[in-house]
Amino acid sequence: MRLTVSNYTFEAIPLEGTFAICHSMGFTGVVVSAFKDRGNGGYDPDAVAANPQKYADHLKALLDKYELECVDFFPQLSPNFYDRALNHPDATIRAQNIEVFRGLAQFCKLMKIPGVTVLPGAPFMEFTQEQNLDLSGQMLQQCADIAGQNGVHLYFEPHAESVCDKPELALALVERAPGAKFALDYSHFVVQNIAIERIHPLLPYAGTFHIRQTRRGKIQSRYKDGIIDFVDIIQRFQAIGYDGCLTIEYICADWYGGNEMDTISETMTTKAALEPYVSV
Repeated sequence: MRLTVSNYTFEAIPLEGTFAICHSMGFTGVVVSAFKDRGNGGYDPDAVAANPQKYADHLKALLDKYELECVDFFPQLSPNFYDRALNHPDATIRAQNIEVFRGLAQFCKLMKIPGVTVLPGAPFMEFTQEQNLDLSGQMLQQCADIAGQNGVHLYFEPHAESVCDKPELALALVERAPGAKFALDYSHFVVQNIAIERIHPLLPYAGTFHIRQTRRGKIQSRYKDGIIDFVDIIQRFQAIGYDGCLTIEYICADWYGGNEMDTISETMTTKAALEPYVSV
């Protein structure tokens, strides 16, 4: 296992500045974002998909400068969960998303990024829960096939307000898309007052893991105030042979109180707490 960090933890500043911070903190692995119309610290996903080589050249130069390796790429195609959701009811939008994903997968191949993380889809009211899950599963598997053709792993993040906002729904979705694994983040469940014991069964299906302390009602908290025992989770991962990344992922977004904390100090606090148990 390897302790890494997300560049979008510092997305209030320009992209190169995020890498400078990651390097100065002693990290060597970073998750790079491409969030549509959000923050200053990432790429535009449509632009990357339209010209993968251009952005691969740009990113490689920055990563080399700051002695970093991109361990995962995290595009989000819309500033909300619905407009370009993977399971959008409009087949035209779904087809557009797939074409964009082809370009993103090519970008990851050019950069030798091992994984790409996507959002799983939204709970559209015109569909039943099962229909939403079925369509998300079909689209995730299609993305997994495209990713695999480029030598890239596909991960999806079960999150609050998504089609799989409960652990049981996340398991139901990964069964529908056997080519995908979780980008697992306990905070998305804890914020909804879901017991941690209900989340543990998801660990065997994790392809990557996000670390963010939290407490009920807040998407993140100071490390000392959080209720997630990450040392216990690391031990559970060791028991099942997990060898992926553990990415410290505090955010600065106005969502469930996600803009009320110093992400720099909490990233360093979390890193110091977990370094005895996992390599950086």
